Amino acid sequence: MPSPPRDLGPGLHHVWVNATGNERYYLDNDDRIMWVRLLTNVLDRLGWKCVAFCQLSTHVHSLLSVPDTSLPVGMKRLNMAYSKDFNTRHDRVGQFVRRRYGSRRIVDGRDLVGTYAYVVLNPVLAGLCPRPEDWRWSSYGTTLRISSDFPFVDAALAIAEAGGSTEALRRTVDARVRDRLSLRATAGVGHLDVSRGAGQSLSSSFAMRISTLPERMRVS
Repeated sequence: MPSPPRDLGPGLHHVWVNATGNERYYLDNDDRIMWVRLLTNVLDRLGWKCVAFCQLSTHVHSLLSVPDTSLPVGMKRLNMAYSKDFNTRHDRVGQFVRRRYGSRRIVDGRDLVGTYAYVVLNPVLAGLCPRPEDWRWSSYGTTLRISSDFPFVDAALAIAEAGGSTEALRRTVDARVRDRLSLRATAGVGHLDVSRGAGQSLSSSFAMRISTLPERMRVS
């Protein structure tokens, strides 16, 4: 059965990419740095903004603000450039990315906050670090102003939806950590979705915040 058509409308998109099979998407820090460089190149060329990203071992998550329908163009550029560099550096041939990419369009403020938390909590739930801000290869530390590693990241809309400050965003993410770990401990659930419930409408406060943003950051 064919996959449903991808929603390519302007707005915020949760995007993820996996390596093929059980291969690692990043083998060393040079791979991770190269991916970040290629991402910033796409952001600059296409006028995108990166709200968040988190690199794991076999895959990567990102939250991207796309002002038009260029998501497939930018992701093709990013995937092809990274795959070529990865294969060259590691003396590898053949397909590297499992699929082009996965994506889901963010529909409202609650969806944005839930998805943001999901993205930055990945290394905690994978047992890679005790707190999301401890993970070196995530934008979360930069957003909290703990580090300045990824200055191109702009989490302004996620911060606004979480309560208007980085401390409010941190409290929201910390609450999600406790909720998810508690549920996992009591129910043995390995994967829990903290994003929106089905059928939620666009909140008036979210729409108001969007209306005050520059055109390239708006969710339509």
